[in-house]
Amino acid sequence: MDTSPTTEDTQSSMVQREAQAPNVPNLLRVSPMDTTTATDVETSILDPVVSNDSHCKFVFLNKGILHSHSKIALALTAPDAADRFFPLNIGVASLIERCALKVGTKTLQETDAYNFLTAYKSMFINNEHQKEREQVQSGKCVCHEFRYDDQTSTAGGAANNTTAFRYGISNGREYNSSYGEVTPNLDQHQWSNIKNSPVFQIALSDLFPMLKQTQLPLYMMEEQVSIELTFAPSGQRACGALGVANVANYAVDTTETKLIADYIYYPQEMMDAYARQNSVITMNHFDYRNSAVSVSATSASGSMLIRNLGGAGRIVTKVITGIQSDSASDQSILNRFHSISPEAHYQFGQVPANTKFNGSLAVNIKYNDRFLYPIDVVNPARQFHNTAQAEGMVPFVSREEFCAEGVALTDDEFMLYDQNTGDDADETGILGRFNWLSYRLNRNERINSRGIEYYYKYSGLGDGGGYTQRAWLELAKMTTLRNGYVTTEFL
Repeated sequence: MDTSPTTEDTQSSMVQREAQAPNVPNLLRVSPMDTTTATDVETSILDPVVSNDSHCKFVFLNKGILHSHSKIALALTAPDAADRFFPLNIGVASLIERCALKVGTKTLQETDAYNFLTAYKSMFINNEHQKEREQVQSGKCVCHEFRYDDQTSTAGGAANNTTAFRYGISNGREYNSSYGEVTPNLDQHQWSNIKNSPVFQIALSDLFPMLKQTQLPLYMMEEQVSIELTFAPSGQRACGALGVANVANYAVDTTETKLIADYIYYPQEMMDAYARQNSVITMNHFDYRNSAVSVSATSASGSMLIRNLGGAGRIVTKVITGIQSDSASDQSILNRFHSISPEAHYQFGQVPANTKFNGSLAVNIKYNDRFLYPIDVVNPARQFHNTAQAEGMVPFVSREEFCAEGVALTDDEFMLYDQNTGDDADETGILGRFNWLSYRLNRNERINSRGIEYYYKYSGLGDGGGYTQRAWLELAKMTTLRNGYVTTEFL
């Protein structure tokens, strides 16, 4: 008699073994696992399937689990032998105007004006990480240090090198008097000088925040997974040292455009069991929707402006806003990637004269027929608090950088640019250039058909010409992987 097991017996035994076996740990969670298991990581360097000066596209192999900290390498071709650098607050992210993560024809997550949004998010990176990690990895470095008054003398004539009345940018180098200047100047590292062809990287989890919580199970997907990047206009990609000619031909070095993809593998039986036990995987995450409008100093300083930001029918958790001067260029420390504050006419070591004034910004949010704040928020300290509350952490920027108030920012230079300029017609420094505002919408309500209305009015916006006011809505979204195929929708 034939005693070999039938197909039904085999399937029954498999189900029984799975029922008896302990639950398989969550292989997609970005956190320590509850159990110890063997892990293999395979690294592949992928060339883009499409690559030019305006666009590139990468396609993943459907294998393993995509590590969230996989990187995209980017670089610029130096237009000449002059000293040039990436904007200090965002680094090589200045190249990316739009990024999209797609599965088949479905877009899981996309962000417009990604480089400007990075200027906001970079405020929440602490000094140590800015200088020791981001400066080397991504090219950004808004780190601060005290500036000791070691080049002056006290009234008694003794050198005073123990008092720090100022603070300024720090990148690990010493301030000097380069370029024949008398004023102490901080140079960039030569390895970060664009003329020396540096290559920097951006983590996928920074491009697509959904990957900070969940890693993609590529081996469980039947459709093609791809990343598309749209590059920013050439003149916005970098900065030149003071006196270096403004150029418009910062070209993307397509030979250095690579995707360093890390694929994670667990024991095959564990991955197979996880796939069988999780035929339906639901991922809740956020997506961003950007809108922009042109304003003038006159219109923004007249009556209260009301701008509809959209969001009708969506669950919106956060609103992020900022305003940029259109006249800013690569002749600055930050290029255009700033949010300018109202003017604050402080004089170093002096009480402002009666002819001087401090500008102001009044803001409020209205949705579902109610204002977020009972009265318009004008106090910059309260605006700073609201931004910290919305993000869940305090921005690592100073009072002067946020709202241009105070007298402690050094007048020493970075690449020959005075650091304590930026809030008015002289738009080259970092004074008042980090006035990004965000608002937490905590009612957990769906936005009605009127959408979200943003109320704002400036006093003393400056005389730098035209401005662009940008806003992002953080929208709740749900992506479902069912039997290898993805669907995604707003909650």
